[in-house]
Amino acid sequence: MAVYRPKYRDPETGDLVSSAIWWYEFNFAGRRVRESSKSTRKTIATQAEENRRKELQRAYAGQGAAEPPAQRIRTVKNALAAYQKTYPINHRPKSVAVVKERAPHIEKHLGSLLMPDLTEDRIKAYMAARKLEKASNRTINMELSVLARAVGSKFQILWPKLKHLEENHDVGRALEPAEEKAILDTASKNRSRLIYPFLYTLAWTGMRSDEARTLRWSQVNFEAVEIVVGKAKTEAGKGRRIPMSANLKAVLSQHASWCATKLGPLHLDWFVFPLSNRLALKDPTQPVTSMKTAWESVRDAANVKCRLHDLRHSFCTKLAEAGVPESTMLDMMGHVSTAMLRRYSHIRAQARRDAIDALEARQVSNGVPKEIPMVGDSANDKVAVTH
Repeated sequence: MAVYRPKYRDPETGDLVSSAIWWYEFNFAGRRVRESSKSTRKTIATQAEENRRKELQRAYAGQGAAEPPAQRIRTVKNALAAYQKTYPINHRPKSVAVVKERAPHIEKHLGSLLMPDLTEDRIKAYMAARKLEKASNRTINMELSVLARAVGSKFQILWPKLKHLEENHDVGRALEPAEEKAILDTASKNRSRLIYPFLYTLAWTGMRSDEARTLRWSQVNFEAVEIVVGKAKTEAGKGRRIPMSANLKAVLSQHASWCATKLGPLHLDWFVFPLSNRLALKDPTQPVTSMKTAWESVRDAANVKCRLHDLRHSFCTKLAEAGVPESTMLDMMGHVSTAMLRRYSHIRAQARRDAIDALEARQVSNGVPKEIPMVGDSANDKVAVTH
């Protein structure tokens, strides 16, 4: 057993001084355990080390657990590394990217912990720490799901008394026409030459961001005036055909001409939005990795509070307000159910007002008088209602 007080350099005097807190350090099953006793008393630190050894011995014994002993005492960092190594074998690239994005946060806060240390209190502390870092509840829940899968179990089994954080179930909104115009007008003035045609494509096709980002010129048919979607989030969305509006055709034609001046004659297998920086195209055989920076600069300059995905909501709403049949909308949006379609369709306030005005006008044309009889309970309180 070894208990000690770590030494550190005093930032003011530069002298080497000993910490007031006692730590303990020992090797167990080939791993070094070095932790604070959180006490200024050596006897308590010694007892804390002994208790910690017994705790690890019980975990190693398994007490009915099915995992091999070595698995029970591995660190969270080890578990995440093993999980990420095998995960891509049978999962889609987008799912792999999610795990890759979440893992660093888990490793930062919990990586050094051994499996027995993943208690509910530790998880609560992780939630609190991530909230201080401004992570959303949904993000934190996703990170803990990745952690649970890396450990080899489920959230409910590992921490049965702990509930997921409540998530914001706001499904997004449709932009008002003036907001959409502000977004597109601002994008046309942005330094990035990709962001305007990219946003215009989203606004007038309802494509998901990744569907547009990985679009190839072979999928843009200027003669048939349509776009054929390639890989999609759902099977229903794969290969769907979306007609191009006259303006969208003009925007993409202009974009194609600009790309040709920079790259030479376009190849059909090249990407419409190629790998680039803000000012120059770099490699047309690879898609742009992200439009986040350019998008955020456009949104902030336009002073419109929305998500990139809201352009998809807006397109669906425009279809609904134009009276497009649900079957056609389902085909163009790539959804698999009318319930999902309704989630994306938001009838805007002006459209609802226009609907009532149209109904009222029809009633008048059918002989309903503009003035209706006096209403009230007595002669003294009758009120005339007029159109």
